Amino acid sequence: MPREHGYLCALMPVERIPYADTGRFADPVLDHLAGDPFIRQFLELPADVAGLKQAAAARSFDPDFRTILCSALDAQHSTLELHSEVRASLRKLRDPKCLTVTTGHQLCLFTGPLYVPYKILNTIRLALEAEGLLGRPVVPVFWLASEDHDAAEIDHAVINGRTIRWSGAVGGAVGRMKLTSITAQVEEAIEAIGPGTESATLANALREAYTEERTLAEATRHFLHALFGRYGLVILDGDDPALKRLFAPIIAEELVNQVGERSVAYANDKMRERYTPQAHAREINLFHLRKDHRSRIVRDGDHYQVLDDGPRWTLEELLVRVESRPEEFSPNVVLRPVYQEHILPNIAYIGGGGELAYWIQLRWLFQALRVPIPVLFLRTSAATISAKHIRQWNALGLTTKDLFGDLATLQAQVAQRDAPFRTDLGVERAAIEGAYRDVLATATRADASLSGSVEARRAQALRGLERLEKGLLRAAKRDQAVALNRMDTIKAALFPGGGLQERRDSILPRIAAEGLVALDNWKDVLDPLDPTFVVVVEP
Repeated sequence: MPREHGYLCALMPVERIPYADTGRFADPVLDHLAGDPFIRQFLELPADVAGLKQAAAARSFDPDFRTILCSALDAQHSTLELHSEVRASLRKLRDPKCLTVTTGHQLCLFTGPLYVPYKILNTIRLALEAEGLLGRPVVPVFWLASEDHDAAEIDHAVINGRTIRWSGAVGGAVGRMKLTSITAQVEEAIEAIGPGTESATLANALREAYTEERTLAEATRHFLHALFGRYGLVILDGDDPALKRLFAPIIAEELVNQVGERSVAYANDKMRERYTPQAHAREINLFHLRKDHRSRIVRDGDHYQVLDDGPRWTLEELLVRVESRPEEFSPNVVLRPVYQEHILPNIAYIGGGGELAYWIQLRWLFQALRVPIPVLFLRTSAATISAKHIRQWNALGLTTKDLFGDLATLQAQVAQRDAPFRTDLGVERAAIEGAYRDVLATATRADASLSGSVEARRAQALRGLERLEKGLLRAAKRDQAVALNRMDTIKAALFPGGGLQERRDSILPRIAAEGLVALDNWKDVLDPLDPTFVVVVEP
């Protein structure tokens, strides 16, 4: 598929801010992007072209695994009217040389916040570029996190500031939930999206995907295919008996030897020299799946107990169950990446900062289970700002980088700089300090016991001066109220509720207004090989 250059790049200013300058990313992630030597003991492969080439050169994939993977994917995609590019991707995957680039996420309603499509577009772009760099087929994959059981994280979407909440979510793996009574939420989402030249097309896609007879996993697959199928995106649901059968030996290894707990504990001991570990490895890092439940498995004496009144087995009985019904078992956050990499010919994973932080803990787990770890790329973060707002911001003598600074500090700086009077009493402070030094010398010569009294008067005078400075700053802020209110407005637009736009806003209004070309444009802007925060200035 030829790469096209979208109008966001061609016509709109795009400024790229180093992640370290945003103050919003953890040290392990920044160190990984910077190639810090300490981080390389946890993540050997750098997040760049060299890392991709190293991963591809080292990656082998069992031909029998490939056959089972391709058959499972064919079955999973059989209910879709496949885009020709997805058909091509599924054919490519049968090639013994074919590799994958993967991302994954929870099954957020109606694609969820912006960062979910950003991850997908990053994956599509990196797969395309990797194919050119490596001279071998590379397919983009989206992993449906259908086995997660946190319904509160996937039962809502925010569209144009309006929260649409689905009340039909129950317990258990979210992907298996039937979309009971979803029709009202679909119509509410369509209303929230608002008018646009492509709003009718998008409304039809939502209605066709989110039907009450489907599960959330099925609906998510249909809707993502409608949006991203033309890029050849393959959508993989790990909640699949054939794929779980490939994973069964690792499930058994975890039950017998608790390899997850031991490996992650080893990594955490090393990490604590500089970082705080993010993920907690349990004695057994597996869940058991049954209707409306995804429950932890714990060891209880000589038995293994499924919590929430689930089954109870001896180890021998449990291993027989894993062998006969592997689809009943689900990896937790520690083992899920291993499952993904075990069943895919993967060379790169694209995740958010939180994801990368816990992947860093997993090197020795992958090593112990003899599963190759991919190159880890940070998904691109992005925000939009109107041309009017950026002009107003720059007119205050502030840069795009300053948008990420503390608002109160910036406002104080602007007020002090532009007020028609001084707010800094540094000269007076120095004069008081000098005067009291002289007084102290005189008093000490007369009576050493007077030094305490002099020091108390000096401190009192300086405290009074400090109160005067605060009063002058308040006066300066009142004098510059128009400018400071404007700064409030601009920051609130860029960081709604104090967070990034990408963690709250939806991409659907943009698609309704512009059509799927909006995705082309964002694909051009979001470059996972350029590890910077993207700020796009819009008219």
